Amino acid sequence: MTILSFKILRYNFFVNSFIPYVTTPDAVLRYGLTVLQVGALTDFLKKWNLDFINYVDPLSTSKIVVDTQNGDYQTGFILTQSIRSLIKNNTTITLSSEERVVCEISKPGSSGTSGVPKYSPSIACMVQSSLSLFFLAINPSLMHSAAKPPGIASIGFKIAITDAGGPIPLPGDYVRQENETSTYFEMLFTSGQVGKTLYIIGFYINGKGVAGKDGIPCVVTIV
Repeated sequence: MTILSFKILRYNFFVNSFIPYVTTPDAVLRYGLTVLQVGALTDFLKKWNLDFINYVDPLSTSKIVVDTQNGDYQTGFILTQSIRSLIKNNTTITLSSEERVVCEISKPGSSGTSGVPKYSPSIACMVQSSLSLFFLAINPSLMHSAAKPPGIASIGFKIAITDAGGPIPLPGDYVRQENETSTYFEMLFTSGQVGKTLYIIGFYINGKGVAGKDGIPCVVTIV
């Protein structure tokens, strides 16, 4: 039986509400999506749902199934994030509360303080399993108190992946990932990345979307 990832399960709910919504004729016109973008979204959702059937099959034990779904997640995140950014940055429209919920876009300045977070979280790898790693974000200023300081809405992070024994990545080598609202989160990988070295850096983001300084990289081998 495949061990189901909560990140995959959560993303399944998101894409099956977000993509059908933004690809309707009214939404395409409202948000200014192109024919290519709509085609990419619908093609991705079709592949995702076909692979997801195998992924949640209780009789499935194949690592290929897990590898395929993790690859779909990485591809889909880049695609859907670009569309969400397009919608969020469209200054010609005002998003309703319903639209914000479907697109998972928070209202700017809805909470938090206006200042830049003063601290950065420490990232620790807590659990390693096949093609997934679980991390914990720790508040170094309050080690035995809240993991997120007051006014912090989410934790941002970026990663760099190198070959084993490769050079330490430069700042420009890091790629921004999805923000996490929980201090315990999961990262997914494909079989082609097993054995490589992952560098992950965390930073706090307040309720107005202001990001603080980068933390110290956590270095771990992908299994």
